[in-house]
Amino acid sequence: MSTTAPIPTVGKPLPRAAEAYATPEKLDWMLAAHGHGPEWARVFHVTPDDAGRAWSAIAQTILGVPIVSIRDASPYGVSCEVRIVLVLGTRTAPVLSAWHYTQPDDTPRLVTAFPTP
Repeated sequence: MSTTAPIPTVGKPLPRAAEAYATPEKLDWMLAAHGHGPEWARVFHVTPDDAGRAWSAIAQTILGVPIVSIRDASPYGVSCEVRIVLVLGTRTAPVLSAWHYTQPDDTPRLVTAFPTP
């Protein structure tokens, strides 16, 4: 019997979201001044030193949240956009997150995330 990997679909949660990951370099960039750091600092009062805490909140919050758009980047995979409402400490704000799948059966890799108005 052949099983097929779940395909990312708009309106459905990220396949394998519980196994999502982010590289340390990506988190460092995301929270750095040359990345989205100014937005993270203004909205959530976090710095690159808070990468672990930010990642934990993002990873928990994406579970069950539907994909709002998909960008086909063939032959390099697909990117998915998921909008979440993130809680970090006493602060809550909407956050746009982007995830990449190189192959349909891969785990989602964080591309970026940043607070939005």
